[in-house]
Amino acid sequence: MPATCCADCGNKVVAKAAPSYRHQVFELPKPSLDITEYQLFHGRCQGCGATSKGSLPDTAPQGQMGPRLLSHIAILAGQYHLSVRKIQRLLKDQFDTHFSTGTISEAQGRVSAMLTPTAQALHQHVRNASMVNVDETTHQRNDEQRTRWLWLMTSPDAVYQNIHYSRSQEIAKKVIGTAFTGVVVSDQCASYHWLAPDRHQFCWAHIQRNLQKMSDYSGQGLTAELGRKLVLLCHMVFRTQHKLEAHTLDKPRWLRRMQRLRRRFCIG
Repeated sequence: MPATCCADCGNKVVAKAAPSYRHQVFELPKPSLDITEYQLFHGRCQGCGATSKGSLPDTAPQGQMGPRLLSHIAILAGQYHLSVRKIQRLLKDQFDTHFSTGTISEAQGRVSAMLTPTAQALHQHVRNASMVNVDETTHQRNDEQRTRWLWLMTSPDAVYQNIHYSRSQEIAKKVIGTAFTGVVVSDQCASYHWLAPDRHQFCWAHIQRNLQKMSDYSGQGLTAELGRKLVLLCHMVFRTQHKLEAHTLDKPRWLRRMQRLRRRFCIG
């Protein structure tokens, strides 16, 4: 930093190595599109008359959009649930460039095709796990009237998501796979009733919520009394599991305690 002069006496002021104050201002760059134009020529040989035509380089995209613009459109549609027309207007407002709705829809299809092999490999990877968690929730997009369902299937190291028009058993079998041999953890939705009891574990968070409803029953009586006892047992299950995960309880003792709690649940 150049030396300055003191405003009072005029002598040179030597600045310290470290600043005494820092002020940062964040600003977006002016949005713009990089447009690359490829011009191809053709001609005829003056000797033999053969026609020669130019060709695009291997690095040139086949469509109007480059990979970064394709990714941007895919995120606007998939992550932020914008319709094709909203994406069209946003690109016009941001970059003052017009793309037809057909071009934008085609871009989404191209990205989907590119990601299909990766999605299929991820789906198979999750299916190979010994235990998976599965859930489904409503999913609205593109101002559609018909409800879609976002299905989620997770393993200890990966997450697979897919969108379907139903939450039926047929879709559950498609997502999980009828050949799946591990344990499925889910809520009590009827979509999973086709699973064998020894391969199906109800989610304890859902169980606790339902038992809490029993405990809070306005009519009180036996329903509320049983609910309070079962909620207490549920809390004991969670505490026992947390002790195992914190390594304050070994596996044999954890198993014995869980077996006792299971018997108490069955007794009621």
